[in-house]
Amino acid sequence: MPEMRMVARGVVWFEDPEPIHRLMRRQCSAMRSAYQAIHRHGLKGNDVKVHVKQDYMDDLNQRYISDAVSRAKGIRHDGVIFGGRKAWDDLRSGRLSKDDWVALRNDQLYSRGDLSKSGNPNLRIVGEELWVNDPSGRGSWIRGRLFIPEKFGVELDCYDVRLTTRPDGRFDVVVTWEQDVEMIQTVPGSIGVDANPNGIAISEVDGEGNLMGHTFLTNDRIRFASRDKRDVEVRLLAIEVVDRALCARKPIVIEELSFRQRSKGKRFNRMASNFLHRKMLDAIRRRAARCGVPVVEVNPAFTSQLGLLKYAEVYSLNRHSAAAFVIARRGIGIIETQTFEDPEPKGEREKLNLEGRGSSCELSPRAWGWLRDRFLRPQHPSSQDRHPCRDDHGRRVQPGWDSPGRMANNWSATQPQALEREPIRNPVDSSGFQKPGPRRCRFPRAPTPSEG
Repeated sequence: MPEMRMVARGVVWFEDPEPIHRLMRRQCSAMRSAYQAIHRHGLKGNDVKVHVKQDYMDDLNQRYISDAVSRAKGIRHDGVIFGGRKAWDDLRSGRLSKDDWVALRNDQLYSRGDLSKSGNPNLRIVGEELWVNDPSGRGSWIRGRLFIPEKFGVELDCYDVRLTTRPDGRFDVVVTWEQDVEMIQTVPGSIGVDANPNGIAISEVDGEGNLMGHTFLTNDRIRFASRDKRDVEVRLLAIEVVDRALCARKPIVIEELSFRQRSKGKRFNRMASNFLHRKMLDAIRRRAARCGVPVVEVNPAFTSQLGLLKYAEVYSLNRHSAAAFVIARRGIGIIETQTFEDPEPKGEREKLNLEGRGSSCELSPRAWGWLRDRFLRPQHPSSQDRHPCRDDHGRRVQPGWDSPGRMANNWSATQPQALEREPIRNPVDSSGFQKPGPRRCRFPRAPTPSEG
């Protein structure tokens, strides 16, 4: 059963916060000392801990020092300014006082969990209280009133705790722990997701790659609202996507997309900077991992072009839903069959025109060669060109989710398919998918007898 890192946030209040601030100052100072020992003196392994213990063993116990060293080892860059570069510039210009600068540098207290030490040896949750181990006295604990919402359900077997300061005198508490997540039993098929600047397109396919439903979740607030409001809307979109996957009991297929390219003009740069693609996909991954829904990542190359050329006219789809349809089919291991003629080359640097079903697109000769060799198979493939997941007649060898894509969460690809369970129900009636449009016949129909 896979594990997921869970996070709970709360607030704690101490009657006398000065001992907590003292521990924060000493542990943050020990972390900076460990950082200098690693990056300036070149110490490694246990030598870093021995170096720090020489100066801080009187004020901290070994657990606090070990946690400070682990925090320092997690910093990979050289020349780090603890407290923040912006605050350092404000200090140098006089906009920030020295006391505020020191407070920013010493605002955390961290303790790792230990299964053999009642969950956590130094910062322990006991009922509605948080006990902080005080190294100044043996067996001495500083108790504070703790509030964590009940919806988090913290598991107290082994958990990490981090305290940070607040302006009102209280402290923020972040509790993290590992929790087993039970993955859902899936049925053959998948749900493809295509993220766009104004919404998310969703297409559902069965085990054979046939379209079962599609929809486009439009939301203009993710483009024009403020940052916090956009984050909320992204989370709501992720919740709706995962709920549809739970209703259909199918894995989610997403694409890996990056705009790390050269400048393409002011309009594209503005769109790319405001495009919350990474936030959308990260929100879907987190929500799916929490709900036990498997997520697959596939190569996004030519999904929009193939959807536009092959399926937009046939199923009356917009270009985003057609791209989501191609993504869903690619997630279950289907390589698209070429249904259009090879374009005729016009010149070495001229674009090639690909004529599809009711639409066309232009590609460079290099892009067309990549599309033809990696993402297309001919209409009548020879034995060496056939897909490994299909037999000699083009049928799938083993129906179900058989994806060559990369798993985005801890889910075994060998999970048995639910072929003998209840029959697959059409999600059109329950989950709000639109029915696929009728196929449009490209050939003239035969006249009826009455028409002569």
